[in-house]
Amino acid sequence: MNKRKIIQKIIGDAIKSYGFEFSGYDSETCAYKKSVGDIVQCIAIYFYSKNELKIYFSTNAYGQHPICGETLVNEGEDRGDFLGHYIYANEQEFINIIEYFKKIIFDYGFVALERISINTTEIRPTAEMNLFLYENHENLNLEYRTKLGITNDISHEEVLKKVHDYIASIKEKDFISIKNDIIGLAAIYGTLLVNVSDGYWQLGSDKKNICWIRAKNNYCESEYPLNTIIVCWRDKSDITYTILNNDYIYRKKLYDIKMK
Repeated sequence: MNKRKIIQKIIGDAIKSYGFEFSGYDSETCAYKKSVGDIVQCIAIYFYSKNELKIYFSTNAYGQHPICGETLVNEGEDRGDFLGHYIYANEQEFINIIEYFKKIIFDYGFVALERISINTTEIRPTAEMNLFLYENHENLNLEYRTKLGITNDISHEEVLKKVHDYIASIKEKDFISIKNDIIGLAAIYGTLLVNVSDGYWQLGSDKKNICWIRAKNNYCESEYPLNTIIVCWRDKSDITYTILNNDYIYRKKLYDIKMK
């Protein structure tokens, strides 16, 4: 059975006139994407185990989360014959499910994508901020370590405490006026992550130039330093608590570092 060919014939050809183009196929996913300005809308069919399918709708709008097709059907009037795990036993049943996914797309999916194509807040990382951080993180790290009085002989936890204290000192200022400080603090935090996790800086052009830390060890996949700093400032949260409770790297490594 040629799954990709079936999906393309039933769904791909049908949504092409709506601006969606095939964007990738592998053992886990078949996806179609559409760009609307800075927003990327995605319709993806996921292959679970050997005979299970699910369909998800997502965008890269800040603060929005993917929506499963089952959720959309539950919210609508038509619950459908395939609500659940969408299990198939042969090619015809696979075709039936893909046909039903097409119905979900046209009945609910397009509307859902428009709903989640709006950023939930303007206090968020921008592509320009991420790019600037990626290109200047080394110099920014040195500059803001000096600004915060961070020396090489203090522990990682003490570094986080100084970052936290600085965030607290600017919490009443408006976002525009502290953007440079936010990026500088993200450079410190990101560099700390790199050092602790044996990771590296990476820029993802397919995700609105998100700058993230990719770790080499087995304890994490990635972390977004700029977003973490912004969330801690925006929500007035404790960055030390937020990071220390993040399974990203601290579950094993940071707790092994002794306070000096």
